[in-house]
Amino acid sequence: MTFEPIATERLSLRPLEPRDRARLVRLANNWKVSKNLSTMPFPYTEQAADEWLAKQPEIWAGGKTVALAITIADELIGGIGVGVRDSADWELGYWLGEPYWNRGYASEAASALRDYAFSGLKLERVVAGHFADNHASGRVLTKLGFRYTCEVKRFSMARGAEVTCLEMELPRARWLEIKNGARVAELVA
Repeated sequence: MTFEPIATERLSLRPLEPRDRARLVRLANNWKVSKNLSTMPFPYTEQAADEWLAKQPEIWAGGKTVALAITIADELIGGIGVGVRDSADWELGYWLGEPYWNRGYASEAASALRDYAFSGLKLERVVAGHFADNHASGRVLTKLGFRYTCEVKRFSMARGAEVTCLEMELPRARWLEIKNGARVAELVA
């Protein structure tokens, strides 16, 4: 799968590279970050980063996952992706290093990848979820148009336990309404 980086107003979303290793370890090795993700271990070690970076060519070759670095001035500040999960649904997920929280970066990156999922990948539906105690992620996803569908238990590697996860979805029709509404608002302004 070939991929052109996605540029937003402040960010660039691009494939992870070996040069991201040190920042990946520094930002991901944070309990406040890893406890909110199902597949990120804690502590996040250099070995974990090496394993994740080594998987990138295989992930991209499979064509079922788009795993990207969120960057500012080409420096990694987090990660984002959309990929097929167990049920064959495409799921959106993201994380940011704690120094980059509360600046709108998660919404900006997730909005760009959401749009790519529908326009570039031609998906009919994207799902997402957040642990019940991660209210900030719920606000980001709701702002992007996702709506709650159910509550499930999902394993968190960092917590080493099943955690209540609130699942959400965004169908293509709703995304189109959101995109068309934004265009109408631009024309009126």
